[in-house]
Amino acid sequence: MAGKEIDPNVYFVKAKVYRFTSLLFITIGIIVFCILYVKNIDGKLLESLKNPSTIFYFLVPFGPGAVLTILADRAEKKYRDLKKKQ
Repeated sequence: MAGKEIDPNVYFVKAKVYRFTSLLFITIGIIVFCILYVKNIDGKLLESLKNPSTIFYFLVPFGPGAVLTILADRAEKKYRDLKKKQ
């Protein structure tokens, strides 16, 4: 199996799928953030910063999008590396 050639197009497709889903999750994250902001913070930002759950409202909705963006970057890098070898 060590001599098995990997098609660079596999990484190209993975990168595009990861990029599309990351944009989808980032869009959903913005919507969830807005809902959480309006519901829990809405104008009381300084008061809410004393509450540790405020970090949840800022970071968690964007977590899946960030992970998928990292995966897309790695797949694009592997694709470019394999294309250079050919």
